[in-house]
Amino acid sequence: MLGDIAEGVCKAVKGAAHSLLDVAPVKISLAGTLSFFFSSHGTALVAFIVLILLDLMTKWLSLSYKYLLDQGICRTQAGLWQCIQSMKKAFANRYITSEMMKTKFAGKIILYMVLVAAVVQVDSMTGGDGVFLRTAWFYLAVTEAVSIVENLRDAGVQRLTPLLAFIRSKLGGLK
Repeated sequence: MLGDIAEGVCKAVKGAAHSLLDVAPVKISLAGTLSFFFSSHGTALVAFIVLILLDLMTKWLSLSYKYLLDQGICRTQAGLWQCIQSMKKAFANRYITSEMMKTKFAGKIILYMVLVAAVVQVDSMTGGDGVFLRTAWFYLAVTEAVSIVENLRDAGVQRLTPLLAFIRSKLGGLK
């Protein structure tokens, strides 16, 4: 009887060990991913991804606006809502191509990651206390924000032209 209990416990322990080991790579990967995304670098990466996606969507709006104008719609009738509605037609007529957008999106993410990795090393070498990293983040965020405003202006939101001029004057010609 005692031998049967010990044997049952051993089987249960072996089964639990195998079960844990089967999913250990998944758990380790998930833990590593979550810890990265909740770190300051991960949070910044997520913020940049959101900015780049906004840039991408506003670029689609501006290309859709161009499509509407080429279709003979007058500028006063081609508002943001009309741009959103005509986006599918702009894709169908190759004003917006997924290949070009995919390449630009992936390229930006890779470029940003390389730049951030480089400035982290510069901060480490100089004991810069993160000053180079924060400067790079600021530059990248402002570049994306300016691009979003430019895309919206190109989508017919002319009220943003003074804002764009103001931002550019404060940046001293950075973009």
